[in-house]
Amino acid sequence: MEIKKIIKKGKGVVLFLIFALAFWLRTYRLDYPLADWHSWRQADTAAVTRNFIKEGLSPLYPKFDSLWALNNYGPENTNRYFFAEFPLYNLLVYPLYRLWGTKIVYSRLVSIFFSSLTTVSLFFLVESFSGGAAAFLAALVFAVLPYNVYYGRVVMPDPLHVFCGVTALTLLRFWQKTGRWSFLLTGGLFLAAHILTKPYGLILGAVVGGFLLLQKKETLWQRRWQIIVLGIVSLTPYLLWRWHISHYPEGQFGTDWLFNSTRIRFRPAFFRWLFYERLTKIILGGGGLALFVGGWLAEKTKEEWVFYSSWMLGLLVFVSVIATGNVTHDYYQLPWVPLLASLVGKGSVFFYRQGEGFLRKGFNAGVVLCLWIMMIGIGWYETKGFWNVNNWAIVKAGKAADQLLPADAKVIAPYNRDSTFLYQTNRIGWPFVPEEIEKMVARGADYYISVNFDDLTKRLMEKCQIVAQEKDWVIIDLHQCEKKK
Repeated sequence: MEIKKIIKKGKGVVLFLIFALAFWLRTYRLDYPLADWHSWRQADTAAVTRNFIKEGLSPLYPKFDSLWALNNYGPENTNRYFFAEFPLYNLLVYPLYRLWGTKIVYSRLVSIFFSSLTTVSLFFLVESFSGGAAAFLAALVFAVLPYNVYYGRVVMPDPLHVFCGVTALTLLRFWQKTGRWSFLLTGGLFLAAHILTKPYGLILGAVVGGFLLLQKKETLWQRRWQIIVLGIVSLTPYLLWRWHISHYPEGQFGTDWLFNSTRIRFRPAFFRWLFYERLTKIILGGGGLALFVGGWLAEKTKEEWVFYSSWMLGLLVFVSVIATGNVTHDYYQLPWVPLLASLVGKGSVFFYRQGEGFLRKGFNAGVVLCLWIMMIGIGWYETKGFWNVNNWAIVKAGKAADQLLPADAKVIAPYNRDSTFLYQTNRIGWPFVPEEIEKMVARGADYYISVNFDDLTKRLMEKCQIVAQEKDWVIIDLHQCEKKK
């Protein structure tokens, strides 16, 4: 009994150390401005939380900063609705903003916490199928993969989405083994949160189906009401949310292009970008691929085969259906990381256990260590630019605008439809120039802020009053055009 207590205590210590390592790694450049990789998506998410503070908490009507429609339903989004997903992530950040101010660091800390906590959920999930050694290594891989380190601290719902998904699977695995209602209901709630934060979370239905396949027919029949309740609990919140936002099409992203608008599905470029550039190079850094293959080659129980195969099947369906979206955005591959980490962990154990004797084990350990170093080293090389600020001029211009302009001013901050620049100004307005400036002024535009001295900017500088200017940005008063001599 004492030995079991020591083992449990040791397990807790190791898990805490892995969690702490994951948390620490994700704090790299914690206080950097929100202008790094994929900042356009982060800026929209951050704006929703900031507007909860500025305009009142309204989770059913989240608002960002842009007055332009998110799709082709119309030219305007005068209420600035942002119905990309239910703002669960924003609701978790909101109390921190209320207590300590609207600093982007608090948004990142929420992402970091849930991404780091995923290592714990993943450990218990993998342990239930593949044992403790593979589980510890899977958690460690999830903690240190450079791609996952970066996307584990972004101001987006994705880290929370992955945490809810892995935790849902862990709890439903416990339900599958015990039949307890508590595991079923909590697992269903986490699955509901997983789908609410990203609707493609529905792919976990394949894994849940795998869990059910592992049950005997008699057991399935005995648990039929539990299965029905699971479906109701996990799907109803998303269906209600979809019904609600269907009344406000101007606040929804156009999603048709995500499927196969570029006709790339199953073409050579599809496989190159997803399975070579993303999964092999950026995420697994080459070395991890060998360990991942080892994870598939390793001997498995029937339960393991069903579990890993159903998870893989769900992800393959996801990238096949949302083909253009997956090729376009590398963060769409974030749901792959828990599975990849699990099989890399299992593959590491598999390679180490080949053969007998001290020298052979030492050699195996050296090979596995080299593959880990390669995985992390190449992964860092491929992703190190993600943390860089793409354009410091928008940060400087945005800070100046926030200091100089009235709080209720509406601004035009053109940046190729990217709302990152608009977010820096802390004002509502437009992230591009959709029509003539005169019409924009009639719509309510007060100031034009530019970091690109193109023909339009030069013409406005000649015609209108300049509020402030530096070598790489300018702020122009659009109401002082005729008065300037």
